[in-house]
Amino acid sequence: MPEDLTRHNSFSANSHYPEPKIECKNINYANILLQDYAGTVSELTASCLYVFQHIVSEDRYKDYSKLIKGISIVEMKHLHLLGETIKLLGVKPVYTNSVYPCGQLWSAAYVNYTDRILDMILEDIKSEKQAIRNYEKDMCLINDKYIRKLLERIIEDEKVHLKLFKEMYKEYSK
Repeated sequence: MPEDLTRHNSFSANSHYPEPKIECKNINYANILLQDYAGTVSELTASCLYVFQHIVSEDRYKDYSKLIKGISIVEMKHLHLLGETIKLLGVKPVYTNSVYPCGQLWSAAYVNYTDRILDMILEDIKSEKQAIRNYEKDMCLINDKYIRKLLERIIEDEKVHLKLFKEMYKEYSK
């Protein structure tokens, strides 16, 4: 797990990540976070999508490939922080969207495998917008100050990613 993100500062917000912490164990909160961890629109899906996009774009679109690689590392950091928080909440951080009741396992079918540059960037923009909406919704459902702080920090990164993808889209739309 990449602990030192100093080489990837341009792909994340400037503030520090809070340490995973909770007020008390709560399976309902864990189920909410599992959606962000390994649901259809999740950190796991984003990480896999961005690694795929990095690989298929590195020969033809070097600037995009560099961007997507840096952002994928930040998304992996989010995945790690959410997994640690889910564990603290009393649930094993498996790649599923719910544990009680038993949910659906994460699927590689969640990843959009298009390799056309503008379509990839549009998918990235769509994914980041949905992630922000999901985290904002979660903030309304979770009443734990530590988790809320973590979600606020992750939202900051997602907004940076959205801005970077919009800028990249403008460049490739010319």
